[in-house]
Amino acid sequence: MMKETKKVFKWWDGSQSEVITAWLEKMEADGWHLVRVSWNGLRFHFEKGSSRKMSYCIDYQPKADRNYSGIFEDTGWEPIYNKTGWYIWRQSYQDTKPEIFTDIDSIIDRNKRLITVFTTLFCALIVILLSNIVNDFIFPLLFLYIPVLSLLGISLYRLTGENKRLQAKRIFFD
Repeated sequence: MMKETKKVFKWWDGSQSEVITAWLEKMEADGWHLVRVSWNGLRFHFEKGSSRKMSYCIDYQPKADRNYSGIFEDTGWEPIYNKTGWYIWRQSYQDTKPEIFTDIDSIIDRNKRLITVFTTLFCALIVILLSNIVNDFIFPLLFLYIPVLSLLGISLYRLTGENKRLQAKRIFFD
């Protein structure tokens, strides 16, 4: 008998890591087990099975050293995706949901890494856009630049806002 499968294309960016992990955890609870991720983390492949409790975590580590994966694997986390600095980890549990980011500073640091990458991309695209304006080759490229710059801007806004909320929370609890 062939297993029931489905593929879901889900657009997300680094500022929505918690949204994607919550969605993946709900899929597991509904009996859809993640078996593979493709298309640079945008296409998710599932197989139907029994409901299970699974904790997911998304991390961005563009320069992970050799110890990075070992630390998580030694504590029971399974890598499900690893491309272009993005990692998706999961771990099954019974009672207490495990978390990779156990403190506010870890989340702030991850967000800072993403802010650096997104800011660099945003600035590079502005420079390219301006050079194309000078060369009168702008109209066809506007259809590409405007959505990409908008998405990067929205992501930067979300990540910066999230870090401000986390820093205020850290100050309040310290």
